[in-house]
Amino acid sequence: MASTPLTSNHEHHIVPTQTYFLTLVALTVLMVITVAVAKVNLPEIGPFSGTVVNQTIALVIACIKAFLVVWIFMGIKWSTNLTKLWAMLGFIWFTLFSIIFADYTTRQYEPVNSWEKEGSGLPRTIKGRMPQPMLDPNDANMRPRG
Repeated sequence: MASTPLTSNHEHHIVPTQTYFLTLVALTVLMVITVAVAKVNLPEIGPFSGTVVNQTIALVIACIKAFLVVWIFMGIKWSTNLTKLWAMLGFIWFTLFSIIFADYTTRQYEPVNSWEKEGSGLPRTIKGRMPQPMLDPNDANMRPRG
């Protein structure tokens, strides 16, 4: 087959079975370490409680396991630089998304004072009942339901 811009002449990389086996052993060892760390009550380290330390260790081990799966089992190790770039950007995006989500969930709900005061520009209720809309009967887009 002739090489065109849409095809390539590269051959697929054949991974030895030993590589897959060693990766499987590494993932199993990391899983055992994760379970062992989860069962131990770790001491406080500085301002961080033992639970936070435990969760941090588990998260680091989970990231290592994810890297091994992507790097070996998904074949990124033997892929092109563009594929490696997209895989790296996926992890960066996930990290940024996690940081944004963590920031969002830790913020307190801050109601606007004018919503709760009677006589404000945008009251939520009028003396305990929902405000009735002011409808113009001649406006076709503002028909009352019912």
